[in-house]
Amino acid sequence: MIRWLAAALFFSLGGCERGDLPQNVTKITVANPHSDQLKALPEDLRQLGLMRAIRDSGRRCKRVVNGAHQQEHSGMAMWVAMCEDGRHWAIFIAPNADVQVRLCDDMDTLDLPQCRPLSAPAATPAKAG
Repeated sequence: MIRWLAAALFFSLGGCERGDLPQNVTKITVANPHSDQLKALPEDLRQLGLMRAIRDSGRRCKRVVNGAHQQEHSGMAMWVAMCEDGRHWAIFIAPNADVQVRLCDDMDTLDLPQCRPLSAPAATPAKAG
């Protein structure tokens, strides 16, 4: 009788999955000095840096009118830039300074995070001289 109970207990516990147990997960964020430097720049120089990243990747952007850090993705800083023509670009900056640029319209098909759209900044009135 005891053997039967022991066998029944053994087989019933065998069906338990380890997925039910809480997992200890440690999240590590790698320092990204290149993204940090971009964040520290004045707005006009940050826009210039984002424009250069877009152009250096072979894409067209006459001028970046707005840009912002959006999030971290796969160890890279994800920035979004809006060009003068209204197109939005995702710029991924790796900690080793590697850069990848993707058109925000393609993010769904590439299984990448969606870009949060930016708006063009309001025009500043010209100073009377």
